[in-house]
Amino acid sequence: MGSVMWAFSDESERADTMYFGVLLVPASRVPPARRALRGLLLPGQRRVHTAKESPRRRRELLDVVAALDVQAVVLHVRRPLGLHRVTARQMLVERACEEVSRSSVVSWQLDDQEPVQAARDRHDIDGHLHRTGESFVYDHRPSASEPLLWAIDAVLWAVGTGGEWRRRVSGIVDVRRIEP
Repeated sequence: MGSVMWAFSDESERADTMYFGVLLVPASRVPPARRALRGLLLPGQRRVHTAKESPRRRRELLDVVAALDVQAVVLHVRRPLGLHRVTARQMLVERACEEVSRSSVVSWQLDDQEPVQAARDRHDIDGHLHRTGESFVYDHRPSASEPLLWAIDAVLWAVGTGGEWRRRVSGIVDVRRIEP
């Protein structure tokens, strides 16, 4: 993509597999992408959450996301017996930090988690950035306040669900398995 980028992240878990996604958006494309996604809100809706939408609305959402000027990276790890969820997620966050660090990102918004998780993220991200000498702004935001978090949620849902859903976003997503 080559320009200044913003990143947006969400996560998902299905059975013993954890997913962590990073949506990379050229800074100049953030406002039009937000407008396109907000255009999907139904009356009274504060956010779009893929898992709670009808199949027709999921197709519409995924088609809008696939048409945005974005790229996504979805990292996933299958947790073997004995690998704690926190440790597996830390592995994914560290790999996401590497992706964000090499992508000219100046702002990274992560979907708001419980306060304990946000504190772990700050520790993991700060520790990684300190080691690499990188610095950029990152924060946790409630998904209702950031439409591009809906987009990465949709990508994660499609990748995790597979089939036709995954094909709808295949042109914008790079899926990578992380070995524990």
